[in-house]
Amino acid sequence: MKVLMVYNYYKHRRPKISDADMKIKGSFESAFENNPEHTYEILNFGFEPNDIKDAKTLNEEILKRDFDICVVAEELNFYITLDTAKKLGKKLFLIIWDIWIAIAPHDDINFRLACKSVRKWGEHFSPHSILELSQYCNILINGYGEDEILDNVYGLLNTVDTRIYKPDFDSLQTIDIGHNGTLYIPERMKYYEIFKRANVNVTYTGNNPGISSSSTYLSEEEYAENFRKTKISLCYSESPFGPYHKDKKGRVSEIAACGGFMLMTHPHIFYFKGSYHFEPGVHFDSINEADCVDKVKYYLSNPEKRLQMAKAFYDRWMETVGPKAYWEKIFKWSK
Repeated sequence: MKVLMVYNYYKHRRPKISDADMKIKGSFESAFENNPEHTYEILNFGFEPNDIKDAKTLNEEILKRDFDICVVAEELNFYITLDTAKKLGKKLFLIIWDIWIAIAPHDDINFRLACKSVRKWGEHFSPHSILELSQYCNILINGYGEDEILDNVYGLLNTVDTRIYKPDFDSLQTIDIGHNGTLYIPERMKYYEIFKRANVNVTYTGNNPGISSSSTYLSEEEYAENFRKTKISLCYSESPFGPYHKDKKGRVSEIAACGGFMLMTHPHIFYFKGSYHFEPGVHFDSINEADCVDKVKYYLSNPEKRLQMAKAFYDRWMETVGPKAYWEKIFKWSK
């Protein structure tokens, strides 16, 4: 299987973050390294000297290439046209990282509104809705649903490069409670204040509001090592789009792949069509404002329970979202 991978190497114009490269190319190499039956080619768009500089050229270049599957992570004003989607059909997969509408207190309503809408938020723009494009090509929704949601629309949590994000269940964990990432979303700051008032020591490894409001960009290796060193990894699922929007992508895969134990807000995001993809009390546990302090104290005092759930989380993630599982789902859906 030959895959054409199309993405912006540097995320949202930020020259230190190469998020899509790790999640797309890195995961493919993790799954099929030294396997000559699976190869790839990369097209980068963006603002670096050798990048494709506009959507028109991007579509033209994609149509010139020879491949079995094309996976595109649209960003900024680089988008796939309906004409390209019609020509490529089921060979084409568009990754939608974020469901950007958050006007209703129900995830399914926000998702369906987003499906019908032109994608325009911040610097991001595409003139075609998810529903328009899904008449011809496949859509991968990162933050909502599981497997087939609508015709040609699939829920698929992002995977990671497991050569970097990998567990070490026997390593010494030197961080009791950690939040690995920046605190730029209100929910994250709210829990920062709750733990601070309760004198619960949380280690912040993206930025620490008590010391500096600026963000510290970590390498993928540093990010992964922090998860491995942490006994309890906090994961807040409220998104940048407001309190009505909950998102399952925020560091879930990174924690699971590193064999971490996760405490997470709003666990309902894993519930779809009658079952949990990851189950509270089995693969991770939930927290809310009322019980978060008691929960971290309980799990710090119960290392065997933490380890049991962390291993179950890792096993379930590898089985359903790990690199090989991720790409094999895409191969299956292309037919």
